[in-house]
Amino acid sequence: MTEEEIRSALKEFIEQEFLQDDEHAALTETTPLVESGVLDSLRIAVLLGFIRDRLGLAVPLARIDARTFADIGSMARVLIETAEPAAREGARG
Repeated sequence: MTEEEIRSALKEFIEQEFLQDDEHAALTETTPLVESGVLDSLRIAVLLGFIRDRLGLAVPLARIDARTFADIGSMARVLIETAEPAAREGARG
């Protein structure tokens, strides 16, 4: 899965699950999600479930913080960074 595919999937999920119809247009990859109140601790837990179940990726416990969930771009970068070492390990095994 590419970073662009991850960004797109995250944006679509956040729009569908957490935003009203009129808020969809305002969501970009750099919209501050925690600061603006789009994400809170409960919604982050729901989002983590989506990331695990639908994207087949995981956010390492050490990376679960406000910086990771600051915006869609930040989340996608963390997912790509953490997926690459796992993919390399799987290729060796």
